Amino acid sequence: MNKIKWPLITSAVSSIGIITYLFVKQTVTIRSISDTFFIVSLFFLIIGLALWVMSSGFFDNFQRFMKMHFRFKKKNEPKEFIPFSEIGKAHQLYWLETGGILLIVSIVSLLFYFL
Repeated sequence: MNKIKWPLITSAVSSIGIITYLFVKQTVTIRSISDTFFIVSLFFLIIGLALWVMSSGFFDNFQRFMKMHFRFKKKNEPKEFIPFSEIGKAHQLYWLETGGILLIVSIVSLLFYFL
């Protein structure tokens, strides 16, 4: 339960913010709710997918090549570097789950729009 707790809290806070924004803007329709939830979910999904691609190890060789050939030589600089595949591994599911929850809300509201 603790694993899904933060994406649910973030989705709930984002939902309250979206609904408040639409009430202030005075355009609360099912279509505007669906569109706004979709745009916000894209933000979370794009970050989550970028972290997922980086954690797959695809860019590690490119990063190693760039560090090896374009490094300015310093005396005390360590030879090791943190590969891209370890940077966002811990938080990629957070971004994907939050974006997925908001995308599901967007699709459900879109279904209500067409009914």
